[in-house]
Amino acid sequence: MAWVLARAKHYAEKTGLSEVDVLNSWEKSRNYWYMNYYQDGNQPEIGGDNVKVFENLEAFQASAVKSEFRCPACDGISKDAYECDSGKKMMVTKGKGKNAKLVESDKVCDWKVYGLLGDLGKGVYVFVKSEMRGQRIFKPVAWEKP
Repeated sequence: MAWVLARAKHYAEKTGLSEVDVLNSWEKSRNYWYMNYYQDGNQPEIGGDNVKVFENLEAFQASAVKSEFRCPACDGISKDAYECDSGKKMMVTKGKGKNAKLVESDKVCDWKVYGLLGDLGKGVYVFVKSEMRGQRIFKPVAWEKP
């Protein structure tokens, strides 16, 4: 439990919000076992390129510009930040050893950001101060470096 309190303090320091308000917000959103909910993947440290803080939802939406998001699985552009709707077909490996090659399958990508491998390390965690909560999403195309 000390980790949870330390992370709430970290969020308070980085956002200017109250520690108690941050913790209460997390508890209000929590709907499963606390040991799984309070892990680094759900409340990552604020800093670096993969965690962004916005004052409100409008500020986030303005930064995402066209509401286009990069799917980490197929590298296509999705209009949905959580589930790939790019329409891009998945690539699969056919054959073994020296005969193995990457080919397009009939399966259209439907990757979701939820779960253990959700963003494949290519997504972002967005924390909105006015909502006092954050979520992991596909990275907005507008944030990609040229």
